[in-house]
Amino acid sequence: MNPLFCSREEDVVRAISDAHWDSEQKRYNSYLFSGTSVSMARLVVFGLETLFEIFHRDLDRPFKSKVISVGEINVGKLQEIGNIHTKPISLSVKITPRIFNPAHAEIPEKISRGLALKIIERLNIHQDSPRKKSIKLIPFSARMIIKFICVRSKMIF
Repeated sequence: MNPLFCSREEDVVRAISDAHWDSEQKRYNSYLFSGTSVSMARLVVFGLETLFEIFHRDLDRPFKSKVISVGEINVGKLQEIGNIHTKPISLSVKITPRIFNPAHAEIPEKISRGLALKIIERLNIHQDSPRKKSIKLIPFSARMIIKFICVRSKMIF
């Protein structure tokens, strides 16, 4: 096993916001998984409750979108879906920890709309439960704060 990639046995999740729901089609939009570098999170690092807190902190946007659920899939199942797609593709999940999210990972390969819909069909959806959050949420993401600090101190990045 390559230490930079998740094993076939590992389970990963993708945050799902209310913006991903297509009310006309009564399904999740393909852009939930379309494109390259699709962000995921590893359940071996944190449990669902902690990941929901991280997702809310990093992804909720007041008056725009809010994380409502996560979609769980096994890496081996993800690879199988890619291999049997009409245009077979070898999918992987690269381990890409972040300072504020050590569970971060991503699918580096380009995922087509059709393949995204097949992946979405196989997700195990976990709804967020209404509960008191243990992480105090603020309207600014860590990236915005870092950018503000760098601009104020005249650092270029």
